[in-house]
Amino acid sequence: MDGDRSRSTEVSRNMGKYDYSVLCRHCDEETPDPVPCQLSGTPPEWLKGRLVYNGPGLTKVGQNEYRHAFDASAILQKFEIEDGQVNYSSRFIRSKTYEQNQAAGAITRAEFGTPAPASKGMFSRFLDAMDPEKMFSDNALVSVVNIGPQHYAMCETPFMLQVNTQSLETEERINVNKKHGLMTQSPHPIIASDGVYTVGQGVGVTGPKYSILRYPLDGNLKQGKIVASVPARWRLSPAYMHSMAMTENYAILIEQPLAVSLSELLSDIVSNAPFIDGLKWHNEPVLIHVVDRQTWKHVKTRYVTDPFFFMHVANAYEEGDHIIMDIPTYKDATILHNMFISTLREQRGKNSPEFVESFRSELHRLVVPVNTKGKEKLITLQGTSCTANWSGQEIRLTSEKLTEFPIENPCINPNKMASKHKYLWAMGPSPDGGDSGFVMKLDVTSGETWKFSEEHIYCAAPVFISRPDAVEEDDGVILLQCIDSIDEKKAYLLILDAENMTELCRATVQSRATVPMPLHGHFVPSAKQ
Repeated sequence: MDGDRSRSTEVSRNMGKYDYSVLCRHCDEETPDPVPCQLSGTPPEWLKGRLVYNGPGLTKVGQNEYRHAFDASAILQKFEIEDGQVNYSSRFIRSKTYEQNQAAGAITRAEFGTPAPASKGMFSRFLDAMDPEKMFSDNALVSVVNIGPQHYAMCETPFMLQVNTQSLETEERINVNKKHGLMTQSPHPIIASDGVYTVGQGVGVTGPKYSILRYPLDGNLKQGKIVASVPARWRLSPAYMHSMAMTENYAILIEQPLAVSLSELLSDIVSNAPFIDGLKWHNEPVLIHVVDRQTWKHVKTRYVTDPFFFMHVANAYEEGDHIIMDIPTYKDATILHNMFISTLREQRGKNSPEFVESFRSELHRLVVPVNTKGKEKLITLQGTSCTANWSGQEIRLTSEKLTEFPIENPCINPNKMASKHKYLWAMGPSPDGGDSGFVMKLDVTSGETWKFSEEHIYCAAPVFISRPDAVEEDDGVILLQCIDSIDEKKAYLLILDAENMTELCRATVQSRATVPMPLHGHFVPSAKQ
């Protein structure tokens, strides 16, 4: 008990040191011409390619400032690794919204937490709400993904912006609403053996639905097809669905309590309130939909578990008649409301316990039993404390906590996607509130962890790259961009040994402009590799 009190006091003393305001740094200048990085250590000889991150950059236009960290104009940041050298560059994504804002010298479109310009009348805003081209910004600031040989910057709106990962130039704009009738899409597509999958929200004759969209592996978007649809449980409130999960035989949609109230969203648009005001927390269980990939039919069994908020699924796979999913979860969606730029900056230096707690996600495992007919014991999997029991006409699940510390943006060896994994890597804020982040490796079978952390260094999402001809699951490197909490114009590319999380190489760049904290990264191997 004395040890617990001591740790509590230490956490309280350090709580104000972690600077969440790095999530909304204002960068008003891109770096299109590559800048050589100073190297400490040497990149592995086999590692050649470019690490491209996407994320928020420009937090204000003219005299107008965005209100939420997820509103800032997207900027791509790249570290090019070639012949033992590393160069840094960056470029704003030329979305239609970005171009309109630059031409007007002001914010011209509504974003997630920023309403449309007040100059628009109520009737004009109502008409905008009827047209996705006018209702949604195409500011694609979340991820960079490949669909076939092409690469796209994505957000949750129905737009994908094709980008050249070499020059960082924006090349083409795709509207998935026009072809597939989707109002949203997940910015985290899943590459499977038979296609590239994502999920979006559409509207059918009975109300909102979740539609699974498949693109061919060759990247021909014209051949994209909706293969399955699942109705939303709340007729006018589809759930916020940032990502989905997929195993060899099943697609899994996690319908969490955070939902978009369509009626309130329409009212908010007319009254000039931000989109975030249309998100409502239904304090009800999470509902898990399982879709059979052989027939693309919705499995009739209803699975529920205690309420949680989530954004990412580390992995999902099958073992026997079980689906296993590892998911960083939050108690609720308060984190989204604490990411207003004014809140992030006001909390700097103090970080109240309630504020810090809202950013605390912990890794949980869920086991979903399938083929349950006639079975008395639903979970027969060894080595898990997860449970599943019939409760009336549904199966109620309880999860197993895999970590006691906050983590986000998990990744695994891509070769283990949809199959049983032993390791995952993730990042997070300093557990004791200190002025640093960390990146961690977790053995999900034993609970053993390896961490890399350094004072003043804040880590973006890690990216795992397997060593050529690797045999072991953790034989490779972890790449991640890091920023400096003291010097806003300094950034690093860290190359860590994925096995023991020791530093192999550090590439440091001193930029002319502020370096913002990116969100998600993607590695594009060199053609020479």
